[in-house]
Amino acid sequence: MNAEFGILLSQLRDEFVAEFPERCDALEECVLAFEKGQEGAFDDMYRRVHSLKGSGSQFGLSIVTSICHQFESFLSSGALTTDSLSTSFALSYVDLLKQVAELIGSENANYHEIERSLEELRKSSMPARASVLLIEPSPSRRKLCQGVLNSLGVRVVVQERGMTALEQMLHEPFDLLVAARELPDLNTVAIVSALRESNGRNKNIPVILVSSNSSPIPAHLIINAVLARDAQFIPNLAQAAGAILQAK
Repeated sequence: MNAEFGILLSQLRDEFVAEFPERCDALEECVLAFEKGQEGAFDDMYRRVHSLKGSGSQFGLSIVTSICHQFESFLSSGALTTDSLSTSFALSYVDLLKQVAELIGSENANYHEIERSLEELRKSSMPARASVLLIEPSPSRRKLCQGVLNSLGVRVVVQERGMTALEQMLHEPFDLLVAARELPDLNTVAIVSALRESNGRNKNIPVILVSSNSSPIPAHLIINAVLARDAQFIPNLAQAAGAILQAK
């Protein structure tokens, strides 16, 4: 059964690789349609980027996942408008995906130059704003934390589950992680441990842990602050996050 599954997965990956250039062309058409003000173009664009991100993750194509994670963040940030500069950024993300399409079938494909271009595109398409990843499963607490962080003028990306957040942090750089200690799947201490052991962009990310749990945390994980959900939570979060971001 495992062998059959492996064969099936390999076949699906080959199909994805074969269809990848066509999917890039379709995504480019969405961007151009959005620039012209076509109704529904943004939703179609976002759906296609999200689908490519999922496929990249499923088939072990981390460069596709990285580009789509960042492209999705660009779209979610509200930075995309119909002006020519803004749409040129969106087309630049598509261009990076097309560059991947040219290399994706090669056995020893080197994506270092594409990764460098992706980082430069992040800086130019979403400039001058620190990025904070917030992991909080409770809708009410999530809204509270978002309000505090938004007041600092930062870009806030929200996740509800640990595994999804970890995947995103392995592909997209952030300036600060604010997270509840207990999550529905992978807890935040485990997430931070995985990041510290990785060679990814967020290996040394500052962390604010939101928890009243007094269980000790290994010192090598370097948690910058542990905040209890008490009467002083809002000013404490604003102070701690502001101090960390100002020091970067």
